[in-house]
Amino acid sequence: MNQSAQARQRYPYLDFLRILAAFLVIVNHTNSLVFISLTPENGTWWFSVLWYYLSKIAVPLFVMVSGACLLPRQDTYRKAFSRFFRILMVLVLFSYAYYLVALIQTGWSWNAAINIPSFIASIWQKRITDSYWYLYFYLGLMVMLPVLQRLASAMKKRDIEYFMGVSFLTFAVWPLITHYVPALAIPDYYDVSLFGVFIGLFFAGHYLHTHIKQGGGKALNLFIIVVTLAASLALTVIEYARVDTGAKYWFMDERTAPSIFVILCAMAVMLLAKQLFALRAPLSPKSIKRWAVVGGCAFGIYLLQDLIIAQTRYRLFTPLCQLINPWLAALVWEAIVFALAFILVWLLKKIPLLRRIL
Repeated sequence: MNQSAQARQRYPYLDFLRILAAFLVIVNHTNSLVFISLTPENGTWWFSVLWYYLSKIAVPLFVMVSGACLLPRQDTYRKAFSRFFRILMVLVLFSYAYYLVALIQTGWSWNAAINIPSFIASIWQKRITDSYWYLYFYLGLMVMLPVLQRLASAMKKRDIEYFMGVSFLTFAVWPLITHYVPALAIPDYYDVSLFGVFIGLFFAGHYLHTHIKQGGGKALNLFIIVVTLAASLALTVIEYARVDTGAKYWFMDERTAPSIFVILCAMAVMLLAKQLFALRAPLSPKSIKRWAVVGGCAFGIYLLQDLIIAQTRYRLFTPLCQLINPWLAALVWEAIVFALAFILVWLLKKIPLLRRIL
């Protein structure tokens, strides 16, 4: 199968990863409410922190799935521009939806609602909601995509391994080391601008999808997931003891610079999903379509989840905490947010314009 045909084929395991990533984004934006109010003396703190660090693989998974789908292609520059324009439309339309909801809650004004130039200016430098940083990043990725695709087509397996190695060592391993040994910080004028942790992840998705066989390694990937989560938890416990009371100790949560443990966990999850789907008999066209329907809603779920979280936090999560363990309350809340977002996205995709961009 040539690369262009492979890029067009639907892979259910990638749809599963989209769904998982969308759910873990919700976890990432809700679960910290549990552990920041507790201490390691409480057993729930440990479950909550582990669950939190598992959720940190959401963005790496989204980036790797995009790499698996887009890097095998050779898009024209016109096609690349259309991808960029689609994400730009999404950013503007859904930011405007958040903007209108905020107006309704803080005091409606028609002048403010229809003042589109002022609204556009407001989102030029500042995202409308926390999670939309990813859309700005993705716009930049779409600008680079045609060149990255042509670079990927010329790279052999070893070339991609080198690319990932430099990206992850420089931007995911070394910052973790220098957190504890500041004297080892990379000199200011050492610059490897071609590389970056998310560009490395973009190529990692392509690498795992294209160059790694499906058979074998399931136990190893489970081991990597367990070890990397345990390492993240252990470093968080150490940090808790190092910082002042009340200071932020979950220092590895920076989404724009995930630690090597988060990256390795995400890669192992992607490989494990690929292997587990390969164990099953070939899926029927109906099963592939069902995965595609839900996976096709994952991007929309990400777009709406911040809004639903804000609207349900005090209406749902707070009352649930009075009835059950806060971690379980958060888990129920996260599942409900996901379900509500999925239903809304499924309905929105019935609208022709939104179906084209979601």
